[in-house]
This record gives sequence, structure tokens and C-alpha cells, in this order.
Amino acid sequence: MVILEGKTLAAKIRESLSPRVQRVRQALNRPARLIGISWQGDYAGYLYLTKEVKAARALGMRADIVELDENTTPKDFIMLLGKVYGDENIDALLIPRPLPPALNDLDIAPLINPAQDIDGASLVSMGRLFMCKTWQQIKNLKTFVPCCPLAVMRLLEYHKIDLEGKNIAVIGRSNTVGGPLAKMLTCANATITLCHTKTKDLKDILLSQDIIISATGNARFIKAAMIAKNAIVIDVGTNLDENGKLCGDCDFEAISQNNSISPVPGGVGPLTLANLLEILYYQQRGK
Repeated sequence: MVILEGKTLAAKIRESLSPRVQRVRQALNRPARLIGISWQGDYAGYLYLTKEVKAARALGMRADIVELDENTTPKDFIMLLGKVYGDENIDALLIPRPLPPALNDLDIAPLINPAQDIDGASLVSMGRLFMCKTWQQIKNLKTFVPCCPLAVMRLLEYHKIDLEGKNIAVIGRSNTVGGPLAKMLTCANATITLCHTKTKDLKDILLSQDIIISATGNARFIKAAMIAKNAIVIDVGTNLDENGKLCGDCDFEAISQNNSISPVPGGVGPLTLANLLEILYYQQRGK
């Protein structure tokens, strides 16, 4: 079986950015600036953001994290987003979810400046994505698209996995991963089953799929007995197991015996980070 790693493609993307970064810096007359907003209570989101900030700084970008906590009020958060929205010296905004519990019911999509929205979370970005019918239309979009779903699509493409006509289960229906990913896969002519916490007979559904993509946020939730032999598995999860070890949603050791699978770490994660940097420098900046 094949290990569907993403590190090689991610490295190629990042290596290609240096000349572009310099041109953008000259055009702006300053380094590009990224602001991330997160809280340490969300392990996966905070890890993702700290890695992105480190990668951005390595490219010469100014990158900072604004930290939230359980005492951050909705009013404080809305004021923060308002300040970011109106700051012309902020080129990119990244807000991993979930947010602290007091903020999770906020509709933040209208509060995100589409010009700063490198993760495709604003109403404009998400609306344009869901108006697309084909994968080519998504590729031609002049707005940002969610980077983690895009990383999954690029990983599949890199490993030459044909999606047309395939039955694909996406596990997780978040606005940042599962929902947009299901749309992208549909535009690539796959037939999608979107599974979630209320899905009945999940094992029976998964056993009938050609490709399974898990974004549940539950350590090793997907077992080998739930996967048909030779089905392809993409693991989007970033979790800590009972021993504090980084792992995905899938039981990698068991599943990899009979299935091609992406690893955690080293699969979707590094490609997501590279996508964010590439999108910032190629799509909106330095036109």
C-alpha cells in the first residue's frame, strides 16, 4: 500500500515562493503581514497556527498571534475583528476554529475582510466557492478558498488519484473543512456522502466507499475494520492520544496494512501550511 505523504509537494511549493516574496515586499514597501487569532484550548488549531506563523516568518513575513482565552467576550472579539478589518497594513488573517466556547455561536463570516481572508472563511469567499459547479471554476476563482480542503484536493492530485465517479465519504461537516471539501469533491465529479455525529450505521457507509476522508478531531476513531480493502484513506485529523502523542483520526498502523493512507504528521498538514503561504503571495498580492 502507498503512504500518501504531503511533505514533498509542500517543500516544492515553499521553495518556489522566495522570488515572489521579494517582489511583493518591494511592491508593498514593507514585509507582508499575517495576523492569527486563536486560543491554546484548541490544540489542533493552535498548533496549526503556530506552525504557519513560523513558516511565514521564515519567508520574511511579519506574523503574529493574538491569543484569546475563556474570558474573551463576544464584544471584545468583534472589536478585535473590526480593528483588523480596517487595517490596510494587515494582508492576511487566519482564525482556526473552534474558538473559546463563549464565542462559538458568533457569526464571524461577515466580520472578516475578504481581502485578508487567506483561509476562505468570509461570506464572499465561501459564497463564491459554493456557486461553482466544476473544479476548474474553483481553480479560476479570484477569491480565497479554504486551505485545508484545498490541501486534500492537491494531495489527491499529486498522488494521481482520479476522483471522477468515485464514491467518497467525508466525515465531519465543519464550515472550515468538511463542508467546503464536500463541495470541492462534488465539483471534481465525485459522489459524496457527508457523515457527521448523527450519521447512522457509519461503518456500513464507510465499507462501501472508494475514498474516505476523516476530519472528526477524534484520535484514532477510524479503525481498519471500518474500511474496505484497497480503499484510499485521507486523514485530516490533528490530535493527541492518551499518551500525549500526535496522531490523526485514523488507526494508521492497522489501516496502512491494506490501504493507501495519508500519515499524521506529514500528510495533509504540511500541504495546508504551504497552501496558505502560496495563496497569500500568488492570488491577491503583487498583482
